[in-house]
Amino acid sequence: MAKYHENGQRKTDGLFLKFFEGLLFIIIVGLSYYVPLLIDFSGKYEVHNFKALYGGFPWIAGASIIIFSFNGAFNAIKKSTAEHIIIMFMSAVMINITTMAIAFFTRGFGFPRSLIVVAFMIQVVLLSIFKCLFIFVLRYTKGIRRVMVIADFEDKESLTRKILSSIGSNDRIALFVKPDAQVYLKHIDKVDKIFVSDSVDGALKDQIITHCVTLDKSLYIVPKTFEIAILNSEIMQFSDLPTFKINTLHLSQEKMIIKRVFDIIISLVGIVLVSPVILVVALIMLITEGRPIFYTQERATIGNRAFKLIKFRSMVIDAESETGAIWASEDDPRVTKLGRFLRRFWLDELPQLFNVIKGDMSLVGPRPERPFFIDQFSEEIPDFHYRLTVKAGVTGLAQVMGKYSTTPENKIKYDLMYIRNASILFDLKIIIETVKKILLGTLKRGENKEMTYSEIKAKYGFTEKTTKDTIDFRYKSR
Repeated sequence: MAKYHENGQRKTDGLFLKFFEGLLFIIIVGLSYYVPLLIDFSGKYEVHNFKALYGGFPWIAGASIIIFSFNGAFNAIKKSTAEHIIIMFMSAVMINITTMAIAFFTRGFGFPRSLIVVAFMIQVVLLSIFKCLFIFVLRYTKGIRRVMVIADFEDKESLTRKILSSIGSNDRIALFVKPDAQVYLKHIDKVDKIFVSDSVDGALKDQIITHCVTLDKSLYIVPKTFEIAILNSEIMQFSDLPTFKINTLHLSQEKMIIKRVFDIIISLVGIVLVSPVILVVALIMLITEGRPIFYTQERATIGNRAFKLIKFRSMVIDAESETGAIWASEDDPRVTKLGRFLRRFWLDELPQLFNVIKGDMSLVGPRPERPFFIDQFSEEIPDFHYRLTVKAGVTGLAQVMGKYSTTPENKIKYDLMYIRNASILFDLKIIIETVKKILLGTLKRGENKEMTYSEIKAKYGFTEKTTKDTIDFRYKSR
C-alpha cells in the first residue's frame, strides 16, 4: 500500500524527474535505431547508415523531446495504462515521420524504410513498458496526499466523486469544510492539498490563496467564469498602478484568418485520408439501414447564426417525431446498432469536415448546439452565450477534457478556456487529443462516466463523521 505524505515536507516541481524521464526517452529512441543497425539481420546495412545515424541523431533527439512534450508524455500520472500506450504510439509515429522528413529534405541521412519500421516497433514497446513502470513507481513513492475541500455541504457528493474518480490519483479527502475562515485555518496543517469550490466568495478565496502560498500548500480552485476571462491577461500600468488588461472573448481578425486557413488545409487533407472510410460507412448504411444515409439538423455557430450540420444518421428515422427535442441518453433506444458503432469512434461526425470547408464550422471550437437548447441554457446559465463568439467546432476542449456526463456549466468553462487560449498550436493539440480518445473509444456517448457516491465509498472504504462545520473522512486502510 502507498505510504502517506509527511506533512511539512517541501514539495518539488518534478523538473528533475521530467529531465530524467526525457533522457531515458531519448536513449530508447536512439537505441531503437542503433540496435537494428548493429545486429543487421538483413545484412544490408552499411557504414554510411551508422554515419547517418550519428550525424542525424541530435536532430532526432531535439524533435523527439518536442513531440513527447506536445503529446503530454511528461504529465500523464493521472492517465490510464491504455492512454499511456496511445501516447507512446502516437509519439513514435510522429518521431519517425519527422525522421523521414529530415532525411528527405537534407538528403544526407541514410535511414532505410526497413530501419524505420523496426525502430517504430521497438519504440512503441519499450517506451510503453518504461512509461507504465515509471508511473507505477511514481504513484507509489509520491504517497497518499490528504485533501481538504472547502465548499458547501450540499456539494459533498458531487465534489467527492470528481476528486476521487481521477485515474491514478493518490489523493484522499480528509476533511470537508464549510466556507469559513476560522474553520479552515484550524485544520489547514492537517492536510497537503486544499480544494476550493466555486461557491466560495471572493474575500475568503483571497485569504485561502494567501495562506496556501505562505504555507507551501498545493491549492486547486474551481474557477468562476470571470476568473477564466483573466487568463493570459497582459500586465499594464497606469503611472505606478499595476493592472491586468482583460481582452474580449472574440478572436482577433488575424487569428480568425489564420484559423480559417488552417481549417481548410487540414480538412482537405482529412477528407482525402478518410474518404475510403466515408464510402465504406455509406455503403454499409445503405445496405443495412437504408436511406437516408446522412442526417442534417439545424445548429448554431458564431453570432448565433443557424446552419445545417451534416452527419451520418445514427438514429432511427424520425427519432424525435413523438418526443420533440431531447438530449440523447445512455443506451438510447433510438440509436441503431450501426449507429452505436459509429458513435463509439465518432465516425458519424466525419461528414462535418464538409461543414468546415463550407465555413459553417471550425475543426476546433465549442460543439454546436441546437437553437432550442441554446435558448434554454442561456436562461439557466448567463454566460452560455459567450461560446457563440467563435465558430462551432467538430471537436473541442470540452470533448477531450470533459466527460459525457459533464454538466453544461462545466462545459461552458472549458469552452471559455479554449477561446481564451485559442491558437493554431492549441487547435493541433486538441485534434491529436481527440484522435487519442477516439482510438481508446472514450468519446463514445454514455461512456467515461463517474462512479456513484456509494461506489466511491465502497472503493475507498471511508466513513464520515459530521459536525457543525466539518465532515471528517475516515478510511479503513489508515
